[in-house]
Amino acid sequence: MTRVKEENELVTPGDVVFEGEDIHPHSGVYEEDSKIISEFMGTVEYSGSSVRVVPMSGRYIPSEGDIVIGEVSSVSFSNWRVDIDSPYEAMMKIDVAVDEYIDLDEDDLSDYFDVGDAIVTEVTNVTEGFDVNTGMEDRRCRKLTGGRIVKIAPSKVPRVIGRKGTMVRQIKEKTDTTIIVGQNGLVWIKGEDENLATKAVKKVEREAHIDGLTDKMAEWLEKESEQ
Repeated sequence: MTRVKEENELVTPGDVVFEGEDIHPHSGVYEEDSKIISEFMGTVEYSGSSVRVVPMSGRYIPSEGDIVIGEVSSVSFSNWRVDIDSPYEAMMKIDVAVDEYIDLDEDDLSDYFDVGDAIVTEVTNVTEGFDVNTGMEDRRCRKLTGGRIVKIAPSKVPRVIGRKGTMVRQIKEKTDTTIIVGQNGLVWIKGEDENLATKAVKKVEREAHIDGLTDKMAEWLEKESEQ
């Protein structure tokens, strides 16, 4: 197997990202003659045994397995609709949202998740027609209370997280905040210095193209936290 393009490397449509049969194409790529090829201009992202290309521009396109931040937009008799800041609204069914028995004749689903609630949820399925389903079974999924949500370009998410989580970890440590970065470009921040954490996340988004950004951000955060 051969990584033709590395993590976070910029590619254009038609670029070969990977050669070999030991990795699976995810979103933004397709397979042809044992090669995985980019469909978009964007950045390469590897995850386990799969690879995808995150588009540089445009709204978030859901992909199975993504952890995203969304807002409950409606509550029906047997499910919730979730706005995940995408052209495609998601549906969340009872069996993957709540781990207890719900009597639909007696219980009100809004007691669990109500319109306007912010949640961390997992994209569990995306059909060819882009019907999107999400669920709360992943340990990272939960309702969010307090804090603030910041929006960044989905293509800059890998840079904000950093290699092995180094970038977001140092922002959290220097600002004493909890930060959750959704693959859809929504970032939840809560804690001691939410303002500085927000400035840091937006700075990484603006300067994502700069080499050695993690070290530069460490210096910047040190100076800003001393003021």
